[in-house]
Amino acid sequence: MRNFFRRIKDAEFLPMSEVRKIKTILVMAFLFVITVVTIPLSFFLDYSVVLKVLALALFVLAYFLMIVMIRLNKLMAATQISILYTLGLTIFYTQGTSSFYAYLFFYISLTIIIFYQELYSFITFGTIVMGLGIYYILTHQDGFIMAGSVPGTMYIYMLTLVLFYFIFLVQIIYNEKLYTDMNYDWVKLNQVIDKYQDDIFLYIDEIRKENNHELIHEDLDYQKLVSELAVFTSEQIKESGKEILNLFDLYLYIHEKGLPKILAHEEISVVMKKTADHLNKYVLNRRSDMISMLINFMSRFRQTEPYYKDRYEYRIHKLSNKADEQIIALSLLYQYLSTEVAGADEWDQMKRVLTDKEIYALLTGPEAEMFLLPSVIAFFKENHDLFIKHFYNQK
Repeated sequence: MRNFFRRIKDAEFLPMSEVRKIKTILVMAFLFVITVVTIPLSFFLDYSVVLKVLALALFVLAYFLMIVMIRLNKLMAATQISILYTLGLTIFYTQGTSSFYAYLFFYISLTIIIFYQELYSFITFGTIVMGLGIYYILTHQDGFIMAGSVPGTMYIYMLTLVLFYFIFLVQIIYNEKLYTDMNYDWVKLNQVIDKYQDDIFLYIDEIRKENNHELIHEDLDYQKLVSELAVFTSEQIKESGKEILNLFDLYLYIHEKGLPKILAHEEISVVMKKTADHLNKYVLNRRSDMISMLINFMSRFRQTEPYYKDRYEYRIHKLSNKADEQIIALSLLYQYLSTEVAGADEWDQMKRVLTDKEIYALLTGPEAEMFLLPSVIAFFKENHDLFIKHFYNQK
């Protein structure tokens, strides 16, 4: 139970499937209480004894079916059954009595559907609940007319239910749009950065070699840290604690041997090969999904300079209207391009820089007119030899 409440507390860090599972369990706990209360209250409903027993038996059967679906990790099925279960309880109460309190079950049903925050479920089942609620109000008007009621009370109840439905429909649609935009931004960022990440990883690895640093998975401090975390996690999750330690050993083994050798090994079981295939996404000694995530997060959350008016102004003549300063800026730009690493060389080392011909093509091509005035470009063409002599620093 302590572990379950800790999972609820840390739900924002869990995957969507795990969050759906927690929501379903909470709804099942609520439905269990409602079902237990329904047993004595069923004696006051306008049903025969046989029908009451049959309905309660169906509820118990549906409840056990939800438990089975959760055990089989069929979470979407368990979610749908819980909604149908709630809808069945609502119909059971509202058709068995004309009391005003049965009307509240329509709000309970909508609240449970809203709790899952799933658009299609809300549109489907929520619309059914709202329709049944309006029908119930129209066919049980006497139960809504109380002493001192003002004319039109029935329509107030109907309007309240409809507003409740549409307010949360807008909220769920907004959340769906928010999640969709976030996923779109993430995919778009990955597409933009992905083509650079191979070069970034190679460049980082070159820096590591130049500084004589060992690979991170071979670092003893790193192994000790992860091992202690694995032991701590295994103590918290006693059922699968040993498996976590074995996963860590397999994770290091993938770094040392590589996935192809593991998959080709005949003595390794199929289950372990599948596990190795999943873990291969998170290795640290080659380009992987883990490396991509680290680079993406570092680039997204890296501190930038404070905003200033001309921060994103790249046209030199907009930064300075003086011709001599524009020429100086062009010289600095040429010198920067002649020394900055632009990719891997013929030995796959991140040391290739642009040649003079490539720089010349950049500074005289059509794209250059977006940043430089035609007069500055013409000056560069006329004095190209001087730029090579004074600013081209390659050996």
